[in-house]
Amino acid sequence: MSPVSPGTRVDPRHSGHAHLVVVQPPFAPPLRPDERPSVLAHDPEAARAAVLSLSSVAGIRGEEAPSRLGHPESPVDRGELDLVRAAAWGSTVKVTDPALVEDGVLSSALEDEFRAQKKLHPDARIVAVCERDFGAAYLKILVAVPGAPDLTVEGFDELDVTGDLRATLAVAGISPELLGEDEEFGDEGFCEYDGLLHALTGGALSVYADEERYESAFVVERSEEGEASVREVWFA
Repeated sequence: MSPVSPGTRVDPRHSGHAHLVVVQPPFAPPLRPDERPSVLAHDPEAARAAVLSLSSVAGIRGEEAPSRLGHPESPVDRGELDLVRAAAWGSTVKVTDPALVEDGVLSSALEDEFRAQKKLHPDARIVAVCERDFGAAYLKILVAVPGAPDLTVEGFDELDVTGDLRATLAVAGISPELLGEDEEFGDEGFCEYDGLLHALTGGALSVYADEERYESAFVVERSEEGEASVREVWFA
């Protein structure tokens, strides 16, 4: 199957993004939802290595100068689907790659990469998130915390939880009260997920208007898996 031409436009009704965060031990105490992360120097070389570790990437064709961390914009054409952003702050790496977006039906790029990164970093906390809106909003969250079963949260109108939320929080040292929940909450009434992600990743997924953290941007060469994912999710 031939690659999609770089100028091919993405349907303007389609939007989405996907993040992968790897946090190496030792783990800092969890942040409260209103607590900002510390500003640490960005390591462009570590960010580059993280991008090259992705199964969706075969190589790097170009690199932009580091810029302030921001919210990802949805790609408008095939060329922009080759733009991968990455930040490396101390023991934390965050990657944003549109080839990891899933459709909630058949694609499995995010989950495949999540499992691959678990093998690469067995002692790390790994969080993968994708949000997609192609006429119906879809969310998927994958969490690996050593010492607890993997946690999966996904769905369209309603979120289904697989795993043991309480065990994940307990092992990560996160109390329900820290997330604004009481002791009666459970998997069927899942907690407010932004606070959970903030606590698990040390604020790696939070972005502020006066952001002082930096990230790098890379134009990548897609692997066979990455090209297939881009075609399946963004142009099918």
